[in-house]
Amino acid sequence: MFFGGKGGVGKSTLSCATALKLSQWGRTLLVSVDPAHSLTGILGIEVGQGVKAVGESLFAVELSAEGLVEKYAEKVLRVLEGLIPSSRQGFKEYSKYLKSSPTALETAVLDWLADLCKDYVYLVVDSAPTGQMLRLFQTAHMVGGWLEFLTKLVKERERVERFMGRKDSLLSLLEEKKRKIQTLSWIFREKTLIFAVANEEELSLEEARILEKKLEGFNVYTLINRWSAMEWKGPKVPLANKPYGVENLLQLDIGDILKLLVDEGEKPLS
Repeated sequence: MFFGGKGGVGKSTLSCATALKLSQWGRTLLVSVDPAHSLTGILGIEVGQGVKAVGESLFAVELSAEGLVEKYAEKVLRVLEGLIPSSRQGFKEYSKYLKSSPTALETAVLDWLADLCKDYVYLVVDSAPTGQMLRLFQTAHMVGGWLEFLTKLVKERERVERFMGRKDSLLSLLEEKKRKIQTLSWIFREKTLIFAVANEEELSLEEARILEKKLEGFNVYTLINRWSAMEWKGPKVPLANKPYGVENLLQLDIGDILKLLVDEGEKPLS
């Protein structure tokens, strides 16, 4: 599940409440990729930059954008050096630009999520505001194409290495990365619910509409948070007074969110 939308609409609160409920179903990871992390304050439990158990079957992490991009750039550098060892210095220079590229964070997050998906039944992502969330999904397609291109290059190199009697492990590494991003892209389209969170005001509703339009083909739902009087046939979460801390979050009425998950084939809460 992804929660996105305009800043201040309550994405983080809904992410925490949903993750707490889902952890009653199975092993759940709650991830904040919003640079302005707030999981610790909402849960009332220290989270931090490493995956940490914050409850029975519930784990949480506030991703460090800088650290994540740094690690990803190092990975890319190793692969590129494997392709053309003599160009090591040039690739080091390239990695500096990679770290500050417009989609560096999104690509690093995708790589990180691809590694984590197999370890949890549910992933709940507290996303950054609209623009960055859109880039995350668009980047998944871009990275898939890039890996396809690299794989073709490496296949040519492998033929030469095999002819010379040398073993080349780079192709298997790229094939593995390609499978991971393909699996993640499939999960995004087939197993992911995306909530474009809005309140009862026009600006947040407009951003939610943008998310729905730009992510056509995904399971996107505009969700009204802090709902009180507005006529709305879609999913909504009623207004609650200070829904912070585990006990209060568990009392938050997120029935419409869980119903959509049940409609997607998951079991209801016991």
